[in-house]
Amino acid sequence: MNYRHAFHVGNHADVLKHASLLFCLDALRRKPTPFAVLDTHAGRGLYDLTGEEAQRSPEWRDGVGRLWNWPEPPPLVAQYLEAVRAFNADGELRTYPGSPALITSALRPDDALAACELHPEEYSALRRALPRVANVQLHARDGYESLAALLPPAQKRGLVVIDPPYEKPDELATSAQAITRALKRFGHGSYLWWRPMKSESALNAADAEIHAHGARETLRADLWTAAPTPEGKLVGSSILLINPPYGIEPALREALPFLADALTKGQSGWALRQH
Repeated sequence: MNYRHAFHVGNHADVLKHASLLFCLDALRRKPTPFAVLDTHAGRGLYDLTGEEAQRSPEWRDGVGRLWNWPEPPPLVAQYLEAVRAFNADGELRTYPGSPALITSALRPDDALAACELHPEEYSALRRALPRVANVQLHARDGYESLAALLPPAQKRGLVVIDPPYEKPDELATSAQAITRALKRFGHGSYLWWRPMKSESALNAADAEIHAHGARETLRADLWTAAPTPEGKLVGSSILLINPPYGIEPALREALPFLADALTKGQSGWALRQH
């Protein structure tokens, strides 16, 4: 396992993923009944943008860094920036919260997070980053296994976040297969699945797998800041929302063209598809 998200933290992919995640969490909070979140590949929780890894590959400068002082971003982006600012009290962007930190900050006392991380060093950092409270459970385990072991949650309502490292060539297909099995256990839950944009045909095949095995409603959002190529750097990413929350489609439709323009390195673009 060679992947370290610290080299890529806060980039265009994190902006898309975490802005969408925060909308999903806010939607869950609109109802008084408790909810659960399963984060299958949690990472270390908090990232130091002044640290060696982030400085060696400062992708955040062309991601969250470009947006940090933007005067009037769309509401989806404004909510995202507000959440990141909560981890940077003096207004200087030094710390970036990963998905488990953002989720933990959104939980109410009866809500719950199960965060899974298999890599020993990342798991140790995750334990240091998150508060030790009863409704935040950390698991040093394989994220795909957690989809079978930890679903359905006791809270009945919930969100599943799937953000693998994609180190293996077949990991997109592996993720799709794991999600289709999870849908049999927790079909009414919401899912946020992040994917790198390398091959349009591979993404379409993965989505077809999901649609063929019980996904009732999906929303796919793509964002790229240069022309994606199969063997090139990550310049685009995609999220697939299964059972998306009400209101996220118009929010993304407003935010995506803004992000494509604000984060561009060249041939930027976006796409939004409902199924």
